[in-house]
Amino acid sequence: MSGRRRSTQWPVRDMDVTPFSNILADLIDRVPGAYACALVDVLGETVDYAGLIDPFDVKLAAAHLRIVLDHVDRCRKLSEPRQIVIRGAMKSFVVRKLPDGYALTLLLHKRAGFAPSQRAFAVCERALAIEAGWRPAESKPIWYPVDVDVDCRGRPTNIGAPRRRVEVIGSLVGMPPRERGFRVRTEDGVEVTLVCEAQSCWYADEILAEARGYGATRLR
Repeated sequence: MSGRRRSTQWPVRDMDVTPFSNILADLIDRVPGAYACALVDVLGETVDYAGLIDPFDVKLAAAHLRIVLDHVDRCRKLSEPRQIVIRGAMKSFVVRKLPDGYALTLLLHKRAGFAPSQRAFAVCERALAIEAGWRPAESKPIWYPVDVDVDCRGRPTNIGAPRRRVEVIGSLVGMPPRERGFRVRTEDGVEVTLVCEAQSCWYADEILAEARGYGATRLR
């Protein structure tokens, strides 16, 4: 089973679709409890967005979070902020700093996890960097989205596009709750580590054919 996608009808857009639209929509799909996100510039203007609420509300929240990030950034007693997480009684927010003064904001429901998947953010921000021409922030290990078929026990059987059969070599231990990890060998002898997070979203530590672009995401 590959990563699940929501079937809810998204609101009518109030701006043209850009190449960032798929990337932002995919981030929402990958983070449990997320329902909207936006890419904003240094002035808080929305470059693009995706979400299940009115576009004006997404843009307004993103602009305010951009201001919060700027205020924290100007505080000389703190190091340069990379991410700010705000957890409220009714909803939560995450704002992350990007190159060239841009920021990524994510809106989550009140019961969403306080620490959303860093793999999901890494995949999103790398794709944004490639599309925008920024230099991707490299970190170890680097994770890539991948489609995975599983058997009745939830163990990988096929990966990639086109599909390649895999043999499970072993399971990873010490994984966080609701995560599973496997070391697998493809039919052509390549060994890959696969991790499944919430939303049945899979990640690989080696780049596969469909991960070279971002075409697997859906347009919102």
